[in-house]
Amino acid sequence: VEAGAYRDSIARLNDLPTPGEVDPPARVPQAPFDVRVEHAAYRYPGAARDVLRDLSLTVPQGQRVAVLGRSGAGKSTLASLVRGDIRPDAGGVTLGGSPTADLGDEAAKWIGVIQQRTYLFNMTLRDNLRIGREDATDDEVWDALGRVGLRSMAERLPNGLDTLVDEAGLRFSGGERHRIALARVLLQDVPVVILDEPTVGLDPITERALLDDLFEALAGKTVIMITHHLAGVDAMDRVVFVEDGRIALDGAPDELARTSERYRCLLAFDRGQAAGC
Repeated sequence: VEAGAYRDSIARLNDLPTPGEVDPPARVPQAPFDVRVEHAAYRYPGAARDVLRDLSLTVPQGQRVAVLGRSGAGKSTLASLVRGDIRPDAGGVTLGGSPTADLGDEAAKWIGVIQQRTYLFNMTLRDNLRIGREDATDDEVWDALGRVGLRSMAERLPNGLDTLVDEAGLRFSGGERHRIALARVLLQDVPVVILDEPTVGLDPITERALLDDLFEALAGKTVIMITHHLAGVDAMDRVVFVEDGRIALDGAPDELARTSERYRCLLAFDRGQAAGC
């Protein structure tokens, strides 16, 4: 057993770079910060088939795109590729000309993410907000809170920005936690924001108010919204429907509503009016 352990250690040592040999630095994304997915394929380890197959998608800087699809269609995998969390098995995914998977932790300088579950840490509200940018001043933090509609709530907290947030964030409602995540992204001031099912579990009124504030606060930024239904798509420049790992529909919402019977059925189904579809 010991001999095997030593062999493993020697193999790892042999794999280390020789002195002076280092990996080349990742290319820094350059403006315009277009997102390009080119003939991408991806299969999860152990899976029987690809979850994405020869998928291509270009999102110009500043465009708002809603990515829809059934569970398992590949939309969340697409988001993971854009974030750089995973590397495509074939094809490429770039931001501003740089492969996203090469950016590592540096990706947070260009890509912000608001997920369906916003995790709040057991520290002050200020520190929770400055996770994406530790040098943010209190004035900048208050400004971000104001832009997401939380300033008055924060001012009523026992110790303002110094109020401790319990680890589960139970002091805040679901909508407030999402707004805190938005404030984090605003402090990062990144060009690309991914909204990954941001309204799951919210009631329709809270959902509508949150989406309105999200889109207003993110004006001018590239927004890629992964969603399971069509709420908020009227504020998007483009709707992409992913099915079986490929893009089945792609166009402006009003254009698709005029020209695609399938899209009209999706709208009707989303509104509970799917008779005949």
